[in-house]
Amino acid sequence: MNSLVSSKRVVGRARPLLGLLLAIVLLGACRVDNVVTLTVKPNGSGNLALVTTVDAEIVANNPGIESDLSFEDAKAAGWKVSEVATTETGGLQVRVSHHFNNPQEATTLLNQLSGEYGPFKNMSLSRDGKDTDSTFTLNGKLEVNGGMNAFADGKLLSLIGGAPYKQALADSNQDIGQAVSMTFLARMPGKVTSTSGTPDGIDAITWNVAFDGSSQDVAAVTENTAVASTIARIFSPVLFWLLVLWLVVMAGFSGFVFFTRFRRSKRTPTA
Repeated sequence: MNSLVSSKRVVGRARPLLGLLLAIVLLGACRVDNVVTLTVKPNGSGNLALVTTVDAEIVANNPGIESDLSFEDAKAAGWKVSEVATTETGGLQVRVSHHFNNPQEATTLLNQLSGEYGPFKNMSLSRDGKDTDSTFTLNGKLEVNGGMNAFADGKLLSLIGGAPYKQALADSNQDIGQAVSMTFLARMPGKVTSTSGTPDGIDAITWNVAFDGSSQDVAAVTENTAVASTIARIFSPVLFWLLVLWLVVMAGFSGFVFFTRFRRSKRTPTA
């Protein structure tokens, strides 16, 4: 995303979407699961995606809920929005994603996921080095310290009425952590050298957002060294000159064969 894009345009729909789903889940004592995935390529570009899944009970209790969801502001700000799909268990799922060209744009997008109440705070992604030998550093904090405010801006809360939904939460005997889950997943190039999250042993690091007001550091460093590319880069000049030498030798050999045949033809007596 272009860093000049106003965060208000993006956040104005991204967080109200979560707020709307949260309001529904609190009234129905059901569940909404969210997975935010940061995928980074060796050159620093990549994709940020939010996948939100509501369970079948929400769908059953709210017919036509998919038609009530609007993503026009997100689309206008450059986000790609999938069709609202039905899950195998009868729930609904939607994916909102945005491409970025460099770590600076990724940082901007990460900080547009939420406002002052969290969950994403002071997020940053940086890259040092070249494509074939680089270090990626991810830093930030996960903290939900505003209850429902973390999922909806003040304007939305005033429109839907914050107090009634908070009372519905109390009446359901659930806290926000029981009604909503959020996982942050980072896929960064190379080997994980340090992290505050949980590596999966392959290519991902996971953090689970807590809803009790506690703060969780997001920290990860990966080192990406493309051995094959590095070797190719080092030896490519050598291979080039070997090719030139081979062409010269072959040209010389061809000339020698031609000259030898020419001399033999001159010595052959004519009838």
